[in-house]
Amino acid sequence: MQQVRDLLQERVAQLREPLGPLLQHLLLGGKQLRPALVLLIGDLFAAPAAPFQHLAAAVEMLHTATLLHDDVVDQSRLRRGRETLHTVWPTGAAVLAGDCLLGQATLLVAELQHPRVFWSFGQLLCTMCAGEIHQTLVTRGKHTSREEYMGSIEAKTASCFAALAGMAGLLAEADERQVAALRLFGRELGLAYQIVDDVLDFVGDESRLGKPAGSDLRQGLITLPLLCYLEMVPGDGPVRDLLAGQADEEKVQALLETVRTSGALPAALSEAQAHAERAQQALVPLPNNRALRTLRSLAAYVVDRDR
Repeated sequence: MQQVRDLLQERVAQLREPLGPLLQHLLLGGKQLRPALVLLIGDLFAAPAAPFQHLAAAVEMLHTATLLHDDVVDQSRLRRGRETLHTVWPTGAAVLAGDCLLGQATLLVAELQHPRVFWSFGQLLCTMCAGEIHQTLVTRGKHTSREEYMGSIEAKTASCFAALAGMAGLLAEADERQVAALRLFGRELGLAYQIVDDVLDFVGDESRLGKPAGSDLRQGLITLPLLCYLEMVPGDGPVRDLLAGQADEEKVQALLETVRTSGALPAALSEAQAHAERAQQALVPLPNNRALRTLRSLAAYVVDRDR
């Protein structure tokens, strides 16, 4: 991971000020779960490390770019406990900073000279962007179904984990059955990860999450905890007010507390646990070594984490 961090810093240090120093700072934050997953898959097959470090760096650049863009789309004021870039720079400059990171990530993947990996990376970009557009134009502010919700997190989060696991498998020269198993592992891991993220939006501490609880509610997004609550209390008035844009901060806080005490959060976490278990089951065709055991632990971690 330190070699990946060094590679990230080396790449963005070549950019002119003020962009280079800013991106160096942004790329040092976060859990860095995605690059760790890529490196673990390289270890799983005892493959040479350098290509996986390049892919891991590209994946972290992609992830950071999507965060910059998401903050603009959602008009978020905090990310990882700091002011978001679009609140201190002009919005257009913040978008272009994300675009620059996407360009750097694409260069890193291209340098691998692996056509299938490069194709997968491009396909991932299209899938994630389409998912974000669908959420912005179709589901935001509307009473979505479970199917809509699962489709949204599939496109925005699970597709990323599935693609990067599959790309790492291709780099390791795994056979097609093993690559499919890795993609399935990544998909189920990503679904579990996003569901837990959505639960933490109801119960997380701002000092740990780096953003205030209830961010999704304020944006008019219905996530799995709220869907579970609505199945217990169908037609709930405060939710209708929220989606209609009629909920002030007091109503948001009241709704947060209502959902917290309703039993909806354990129900959502139970579904996250089921996806994590399916992720672990997907690993059966893969080499049974220390890296595999760490991947199993990773699936457990995404459910147990508190930030």
